[in-house]
Amino acid sequence: MKPLLGPARVRFGVDPGAAVAGAWYPYTVQLADELPGMLTTARSTVGDVSGIDVNWTSFRRLPGLDSPDSPETPPLMTLTAGGRVVTLLVIPPRTASSLAATLLRQASGAVMDGRCHSLEFRRAERILVRAGLSATRETG
Repeated sequence: MKPLLGPARVRFGVDPGAAVAGAWYPYTVQLADELPGMLTTARSTVGDVSGIDVNWTSFRRLPGLDSPDSPETPPLMTLTAGGRVVTLLVIPPRTASSLAATLLRQASGAVMDGRCHSLEFRRAERILVRAGLSATRETG
């Protein structure tokens, strides 16, 4: 049995129909090992998930979202539950924890108070805008 890494680091916003309705920050690139915990956490927000789709081919190769080699289209995961589709930004574990925490907060719609003018906040904002544009292109 693999050791438990910690609670699922997933946050959802108030609008599950938003272009990006939340974010997930897995601990490792072994998504299959962490997916059950994330789905258990998601159940209270989205219900029982009946389908999962992703927009990448190899998560293991994705650099952090703060890397110069980061893909133009951020990794997204769509969860189908109860006839609706919820899109999550999947933050690669190689991403700096400070940026990942900011992305989790912004994706959930959490108010950032005085930090909204920081470079980290602006970087996260740009990533979420790109993710939202990509999600809109894929579904529309």
